Amino acid sequence: MDFLTQLSARDVNREKLFRYAFLLQFIAAIPFLWFGYATGKVHAQLLVRGTTTSGTVVAVIPVRQYKTSSTGSLYSKKVSYELVVEFSDGNQTTRFQDWPTTSFAETTGSPVRVIYDPAHPLTAIVDRGYWNYLPWAPFAVIGTFLFAVASKGLSTFRFRS
Repeated sequence: MDFLTQLSARDVNREKLFRYAFLLQFIAAIPFLWFGYATGKVHAQLLVRGTTTSGTVVAVIPVRQYKTSSTGSLYSKKVSYELVVEFSDGNQTTRFQDWPTTSFAETTGSPVRVIYDPAHPLTAIVDRGYWNYLPWAPFAVIGTFLFAVASKGLSTFRFRS
């Protein structure tokens, strides 16, 4: 009988723990939702309400990423490239520097697809297909999932009491 008493006490403690697990899920959802929003709000607005047009690469700027060694000296780890793109929206010609760096060098004069906001043409990105959704969309999806599961746990907790 002693074994059965311990087993039932363990189940009661587990039930109490899972009853309040939604609080941890809410806390875990916050950083995912914040990062998804902070890094993806401009991209999401452009992907939903933006207009596409063709543009031309007018400059390629190499950016060296430095890393500090254990001795404190700097050394170049990787070279990536930022593109300066020019496009015309019908009324004016606009140049912008695409902020995500690429690991390959586009050649000057290469045609690229541009997604831009017609109200603010300087708000633009180079269309990279599914790469437009990185890194913000996976974080937003994970945060939304955690928030939904935590909301279900909260509603279960409220209606069970």
